[in-house]
Amino acid sequence: MVAAGYEAAELKSRAAEDEKVAAEAAYYRSLRRKTLVAGIVAAPLFVGEMFMLLPALHSPGGRLYGLIAGLVTLFVLVYSGGHFFRGAWKSFRNHNANMDTLIALGTGAAWVYSMAVVAAPQLVPTLAQHAYFEAAAVIIALINFGQLLEIRARGKTSQAIKRLIGLQPRTARVVRDGKELDIPIEEVGLSETVRVRRARRFR
Repeated sequence: MVAAGYEAAELKSRAAEDEKVAAEAAYYRSLRRKTLVAGIVAAPLFVGEMFMLLPALHSPGGRLYGLIAGLVTLFVLVYSGGHFFRGAWKSFRNHNANMDTLIALGTGAAWVYSMAVVAAPQLVPTLAQHAYFEAAAVIIALINFGQLLEIRARGKTSQAIKRLIGLQPRTARVVRDGKELDIPIEEVGLSETVRVRRARRFR
């Protein structure tokens, strides 16, 4: 299962469940840092491209800017988006495709094309001489942010379910040899006769 790009663990005890919660909390903090880094890089690139504040690649200093932007964006792809590329590689080895594959192909293609334009702009038409570093960084930042929201929502749902489970009774009343006994729920057998008491009414 791990080789196919999926992970699973069996919960055997309360300690194992607490360990899983701690691991998910650590992953949430790590993903939050990665999202922050991607956002810090993506925001100025996006604003600069939107309002044409950045130098064009064919202008003086344009290629230097492109090289710097490419290296910074590569850091974002490796640090903030590395888990997407690792997931895509696992899926590729098992002849599958998933969302990681789409993200890795999209951001990777944008970065490779942009670096090619920076390194050899004469290979493409003038109108196509444009870098897309901001697109790669923005995609990584937004998808990581979406995963953060998903993890947070899932955590709240799990807490609500645990509270509901905590409301269930811990004992059951069974009839054995004509006598009613209160025993732990775990000890109720398949052939037990269970006495269900009427719920109390509060006025």
